Amino acid sequence: MYRSINTMTWAEVAKLDPDSVFYVLPVGSLEQHGRALPLGTDDLILSTSLEEMSRHVELKNNFLQLPNLHYGNSFEHLDFSGTITLGCACIAGFVEEILASMRKHGFHRLVVVNSHGGNAPIFQAYAQEWEQKFGVRVYNINYFGSDFFVEAQSLLQTPVNHDIHGGEIEASYLAYALPGVFHAEEATPENDVFVSLKDYYYGWLSRDLSPDNGLIGMASRATPEKGRLLYEYVWKKLASYFTEFDQAR
Repeated sequence: MYRSINTMTWAEVAKLDPDSVFYVLPVGSLEQHGRALPLGTDDLILSTSLEEMSRHVELKNNFLQLPNLHYGNSFEHLDFSGTITLGCACIAGFVEEILASMRKHGFHRLVVVNSHGGNAPIFQAYAQEWEQKFGVRVYNINYFGSDFFVEAQSLLQTPVNHDIHGGEIEASYLAYALPGVFHAEEATPENDVFVSLKDYYYGWLSRDLSPDNGLIGMASRATPEKGRLLYEYVWKKLASYFTEFDQAR
């Protein structure tokens, strides 16, 4: 079963066998995504993909989706209006409050589904510490900052490791899933920014790589047809992870 904990009473949750429960925490961001995509791009991709996955996956355990954390660690984009960022300690503290509440009620598995690459190192770094400190196993699914999209390379013109921010993947996905938020007229070759990030420097800022733009990728290559295939790819990839979690004890 996969459902929103928001729709349940405390008594319904209390009746569940703690060994059958996984809490699911979706984490996105509110940050600039170039001129063609909205500030809530990560959030929108996250919500639509989880919703679609929930329609298809069959799970024997109880996966309870918590309310989304709509903000992330977005200092790299803070020079662009509308971006809101949380510090690493703030995000870690937020999750630790959840873990403490879970421990109080005997629940001991949390799945973090994160759609913003800037958040990924935080969850990866803390996973072992949290398990030792709270006795809660933390599973991490990171759309970006991982190899999540490696198997989708055949769908794309841009190398996955260069599709960094607001590029072909995200623009195509939203052009299909939520076309009303995609500004196709801004997704032009003139606005594309192709960058090779150095694997020894993580202090880059989008204002320096993409001044007055914010895009770090090739949004001009986006199409709704690619988006349809990516939409299917993402929810099926999620389903494969959740099925694996469902079988683990």
